[in-house]
Amino acid sequence: MHKTRFIITLLLLFFIAACAEKKVVTAPPRPDLHQRAAQAWEAEDHPAAQELYSRLLEEFELEKNHEIMAWKRLAVSAGENRDYQKSMQALENWGELDPGAREKWRWHYYYSAALKETETEQKYLGYLQSLYTDESRPFHLRHEAALHLADSHLENHRYPEAMDALKNIHHLAYTDEQKARLEGSSKDLFLAMDPEELQKAAEFMDRDQKLYFPDNLFWWSYSISRLQDDHDLWQSLRPGLMEIARQSRLVHRAPLKEVLKEWEEKLGRPAPVMALLLPLSDDYSSVGWKIMRGAGLAHWDLLSSGLEVRVKTVNTSNPGWIEELKQMDNVSLVGGPLSGKDWDRILEADLHREMVFLTFLPSVEEEGASAWRFFPSARDQVRSLLELGIQEMDIQDFAVMYPEEDFGRSYAEIFWEEARDMDGRVKGMQSYPTDDHASWNRIVSSFLEITDPDDPFLDPDPGFEAVFIPDTLSRAQGLIPQFFYFNVDHLVFLGPMLWYQGYSPGTLEQQFFSLALGCGAWNSHNPSGPARKLSQGLGETLQGEADLWVALGYDFVRFATRFGDMPSPEDSDEINRILSGNEFNSWSMAPINWDEEGKASQDLFVFRMDRHELQPADPEALKWTIEARQQRRAMWLERLREQKREEGSTQQ
Repeated sequence: MHKTRFIITLLLLFFIAACAEKKVVTAPPRPDLHQRAAQAWEAEDHPAAQELYSRLLEEFELEKNHEIMAWKRLAVSAGENRDYQKSMQALENWGELDPGAREKWRWHYYYSAALKETETEQKYLGYLQSLYTDESRPFHLRHEAALHLADSHLENHRYPEAMDALKNIHHLAYTDEQKARLEGSSKDLFLAMDPEELQKAAEFMDRDQKLYFPDNLFWWSYSISRLQDDHDLWQSLRPGLMEIARQSRLVHRAPLKEVLKEWEEKLGRPAPVMALLLPLSDDYSSVGWKIMRGAGLAHWDLLSSGLEVRVKTVNTSNPGWIEELKQMDNVSLVGGPLSGKDWDRILEADLHREMVFLTFLPSVEEEGASAWRFFPSARDQVRSLLELGIQEMDIQDFAVMYPEEDFGRSYAEIFWEEARDMDGRVKGMQSYPTDDHASWNRIVSSFLEITDPDDPFLDPDPGFEAVFIPDTLSRAQGLIPQFFYFNVDHLVFLGPMLWYQGYSPGTLEQQFFSLALGCGAWNSHNPSGPARKLSQGLGETLQGEADLWVALGYDFVRFATRFGDMPSPEDSDEINRILSGNEFNSWSMAPINWDEEGKASQDLFVFRMDRHELQPADPEALKWTIEARQQRRAMWLERLREQKREEGSTQQ
C-alpha cells in the first residue's frame, strides 16, 4: 500500500512539473514583460518589440484577444526589422486566429512584403494583382493593393504598368465616392515622385490621354512639380493646368481648381481671351466684317476704360481654322460660328467640350448643355410678333401661309404652339409652292374661301385678323397682293426676321405693306445709351451705320468681358447659373436673357414695313388703320348697293 501511494505521489509531482513549463493565463502575464513589450511597441522600437512579443508567445498560453494582438505586433515588428521569415510565420498565425485580419490592408501589406523577400518579385506583383482584381474583397483593400502595385511599378520604372493598374482599379470602382478617393490617392502618389523621376516618366506617357484618368493626374503633378521649381514657367504651364482642372474626366475636380486658384493668386491671371469665329473672305465676308467692326469698337472702348481685354478673330473661311482655334490658350468665351456647317466641324473636333461657345445661330442642339445661343431663335421671332398682336392689338385669331419647305413647315409649327400657349387661335393654315407663282392667286382664293371672284359685292370674312408668312420678303411681295386682289386689305401680315434682313428702302409698295410687320434685333430708333454710343462711335470713326451684325459684335465683346474665365463646358449647370444670373443691362441690340437651363430668349423689336424705312410698330396707329379700312370698305359696299337699287328702280 505504501509503495503504491509513493508511486502515485511521484506521478503527480511529474505531471505538475510538466504543466509548469507554460503557464495558462487569462489576464496579461507578468506585468513587467507585458508592459515592456507594450512600451517597445508604442516607442516603435521594433527590435525590442519583436524579442519581447516572441517571449510572451513562447512562454505563455495567452487568452485569444491577447494572443491575436501579440501575433499582430510580432508580425509587424518582424516585418519592420526585415525578418521576413518570422513576419510570415506571425502573419499566418494572426490570420488563423483572426479571419478578419485578411480583410485589412495592413495584413496584406506585410504579407506581400514578406512574400517579395522570401520568394520572387514576380510572385509579389502577382499577389497584389490578384488582390486588387478580386471583386469579393472590400474596395478599400483593393484600392490600397492597386496603389501599392502602381507605386512598385513606378519605383522600378515600369510606367505603363503603373498606369494600367490605376486605370483598371478606377474602372472597378463601384461608386463616385470610391473613384474620387482613388483619384486623390493617385494624385498624391505622383506628387510624391522626385522631379527627375517625373521627367523620366513623362517620356513614356501619352499626351493625347491627358484628360483621362490616370494620365490627367500624372500630367497635373508633372506640371505642378515643374512650376514649383521654376515660377517663370507659369505662363506656359497655366493653360495645360486649366485644361486638366476644368475638362479632365475626373469625378472630383474641385481640389485641382482650388490649387489652380492658389497659384493664380500667387502668380497672377492673364487676361482671358475672347475668340470670334467669322467668315472674312467668302460670300458671307460682308457679315463677318460687320461683326468685327462692332467688336473692334467695343474692344477700343473697354481698353480706353482701363480694362485689359484680349479679342482674337479666327477666319472660318480659311481651311485650317479649326487647328488655329485648338492652339489658342486661355480662351474664356467663343462667339460664333455663323453657319451650321462650321458648328458641325466644331462638334467633330470635340471643341465644344473644351470651350464655351455663344453661338451666332438661331438654334443649336443640346442648348444649355453643349453650347449656348447669342442670336434670335425662331421662337423669339414668333413670340415677339404674337405678343404685339395679342397683347397690344387685341388680335385673337390668326392664320399661317407657309412655303412648302422645311423652313416654312418648322416656323408654321412653332407659330401654332406659341399662339396656343398665349391663348391665341390659329384659324387657318395653308401651304404654297415656292416656285409656282402662278398658283398663288388660286391658293389664296381657296384660303379665303372665295366662291365667285367676279362677284362685285365680294366681302369675304376670312375668320382671322392676321396672317403669318414665314418666308423671304421677296416672296411675300408676290403673295400679299393676292389678298388685296380679293378686296381683303384689313389683315395684318406678320413676317420673320427674314423680312427685316431683306428690307431695302424704296422697294415696297406701301399700299400692300402698311399693315405688314417684321421683327429684328437692331432698332436704329432705339434711344438706349449703348445703341446711341455705338452709332456715335461708328460715325466718329467713319465706319458707316450700325445694323444687327455690327451690334452683335459690339454686344458680344462687352458682354463676354464681364465674366472673365468661364467654367469648363462640362460644368454646364454652373455656366447656366452664371448666364441666368447675369446683370448685364447695357445692350445696344434687343436684350437676351437665359433661363436656369441655359436656354436663351431675345425680346426682339417689331417694325412696320414702311416704304422709306423700318418704323417701330405703333399698335394704336395700326388699329386705327385697320378700322379705317374696314369702314371705308363698308361705305364703298353700301354705295355700291345703293347704286344697284337705283338702277333697278329706273328700269322699272
